[in-house]
Amino acid sequence: MTKYELLQEIKGQLKGWATEIRFLKSTRKQDKRGDRLLYDIESDIRELKHRFRYHHIAYCEMRGRTREQIEQPAEDNCPNETKIVKIKNEWKAKIDENVCVD
Repeated sequence: MTKYELLQEIKGQLKGWATEIRFLKSTRKQDKRGDRLLYDIESDIRELKHRFRYHHIAYCEMRGRTREQIEQPAEDNCPNETKIVKIKNEWKAKIDENVCVD
């Protein structure tokens, strides 16, 4: 897998998560949530937003963006660097498996 192919795959995954987050947000109202509990919906949204944020940061950094260009979080909302490094290392390992680098 080349770096380009991996980035395209990741971009599609990010888009899928964003779509799912928007859908879940639209199901919060009582008449649209059916049998699901609001707590379960909120929990799913929170988990997806968390996953999306870390993968988005890693994706942008692999494309050459600086952290300041990606986001400017509040002091008490800084991302976990070890998670971001772990994600990027997994992706680099995927690229190195095929020894194909753009």
